[in-house]
Amino acid sequence: MARELYNWDQLKAYSIIALHNLESKNIKINKQNFVRELDTLQTMYGKEGAIGIANRYLNQTK
Repeated sequence: MARELYNWDQLKAYSIIALHNLESKNIKINKQNFVRELDTLQTMYGKEGAIGIANRYLNQTK
């Protein structure tokens, strides 16, 4: 898998999705689980799509 560069908004979006996924699976949130979940997201969501999904998750919690 090639390395890609991400801007801050994209990094934040992928992080929000990873945390949401861990919480919804009732998996203990720790560094290893977070990195494992985050790594899978690179192939699941495009950069711009991830931002939209993250915003949707954030709006659900307001």
